[in-house]
Amino acid sequence: MEEYKNVWLKAGIIYALNLAEAGLKPVEVGLGERDFYVDIESQTTLTLEEAKKFAKYKKFNFQVKDGEVEYNGMRIRVSGGEIAQVEPQYFEILNVSVHHPTPELQYVRIRGVGFEKEEQLKDYLSWLEKVSEYDHRVIGEKLDLFSFPDEAAPGVVLFHPNGQTIRKELMRYMEEINNSMGYKEVYTSHVYRAILWKISGHYDHYRDKMLLFKMEDEELGIKPMNCPAHILIYKSKTRSYRDLPLRFSEFGHVYRWEKKGELYGLLRVRGFTQDDGHIFLRDDQLKDEIKMLVKKTLEVLSTFGFKEDDVRINLSTRPDDSIGTDEQWNKATDALVSALNELGLKYVVKEKEGAFYGPKIDFDIRDSLQRWWQLSTIQVDFNLPERFKLEYVDKDGTKKRPVIVHRAIYGSMDRFMAILLEHFRGKLPTWLSPIQVRVLPITEEVDEYAKDVTFKLREKGVRVDVDSGEETLSKRIKRAYDEGIPYIVIVGKKEMEKGEITVRARGNLEIRGIKLNSFLSALLEEIKNRDLSQNNTISKLK
Repeated sequence: MEEYKNVWLKAGIIYALNLAEAGLKPVEVGLGERDFYVDIESQTTLTLEEAKKFAKYKKFNFQVKDGEVEYNGMRIRVSGGEIAQVEPQYFEILNVSVHHPTPELQYVRIRGVGFEKEEQLKDYLSWLEKVSEYDHRVIGEKLDLFSFPDEAAPGVVLFHPNGQTIRKELMRYMEEINNSMGYKEVYTSHVYRAILWKISGHYDHYRDKMLLFKMEDEELGIKPMNCPAHILIYKSKTRSYRDLPLRFSEFGHVYRWEKKGELYGLLRVRGFTQDDGHIFLRDDQLKDEIKMLVKKTLEVLSTFGFKEDDVRINLSTRPDDSIGTDEQWNKATDALVSALNELGLKYVVKEKEGAFYGPKIDFDIRDSLQRWWQLSTIQVDFNLPERFKLEYVDKDGTKKRPVIVHRAIYGSMDRFMAILLEHFRGKLPTWLSPIQVRVLPITEEVDEYAKDVTFKLREKGVRVDVDSGEETLSKRIKRAYDEGIPYIVIVGKKEMEKGEITVRARGNLEIRGIKLNSFLSALLEEIKNRDLSQNNTISKLK
């Protein structure tokens, strides 16, 4: 679509001038990745329908000078490149949002496209529909999951209620996994004195990605990692060999100052949440701990449909620039190799690609678009125990140094969500879907019955809403499908009289004459089992 951007810019200018002639105050025209935008200075917003009224072609004799459009004494900032000589006559407005460039000003941002030929617009809308199936940024906007407002810092995401529901479900599942392995969940602060990062080595080796600042003549840093804080918890009391392995977990929010040009939706942000975990243990406990972590990681990945040939395991060994003794590296590497061999797993050895502080295992997954993503990681660390002088009291009363294993199964939860949205093309499994059931009353006559059905579903913990708008049933059904709702429950006069429901599932599958309790029982089992498909539920209803 790059070849159309100069046409979109021309279309944006025409649209802005239409707004200006209607008495509105456009202040800037520019280009996004797949559209133009026009910012209007206004204390009130516009609806999408209102914004579309100005999307029409009109011939304007304007000039562009010094980055501004000049027309009848008006000046509107314009940025984004050259302006096409062709006349875009076919418009589509895609979105309306609001942002605040200063505390006093409010801008309404209208995004849209314009083309010279109607066929080009149709092709674009068809392309956009396909993109909306696999680009998590488009899916996120379409399903109202998250946003990146201009007022927030670049790379900082805001999760809306629907997006937070997905995050909470991911967290609940990981809490179950952590509990099954004996982790104790902790919570740690976001800001620490710079001395902590100097001890850990981040201050010297990771400083370009850290957010450092001074307050009251003291330097502080926002955490890029959770491990130093977990170490402080370990050091808060004397530890015995009987305490080990000691496992801490945290859904820790960390901040890394990625370059602006590298930011990309949820896949590359500056603030994100890790399903972080740190295990403090003895050398002789390494192999068994690694085996448990590998098995649990594969279990988690399989829950989301990543298994067998869609999972690739990598073992990264000692790099030339490393710390620790030969004995430590040999023990750690042998533990990783033995764990993988005893589990009968295939893996690829990546020579000299381990971290400078220890060897590691990484897991790559292949999504439905045949792309490979590096997700889970298990890392053995000699560096931080040495830097922080960690100790435990052994059986004989001597003090020894523990080893730390860093692990993250999702990795970045934000990145993991983006991958899932694209993998499932926005049609998430029922257990992950923000709205699991939508109830559609056919007429107002059955609104009360629809409310009763909704109440009974919600009472059992199902995430359900009602769409009883004035639009036709077919339009409401299409909207539910477009929003990725797993199940649509339709109720009409016949269903109300018989105390039944009609259920529509994905794939345009419809089953009539279902008792609500039968549907509820099958649905709850599907959610409890975290099924990826609706097959079991449908087979029970037929």
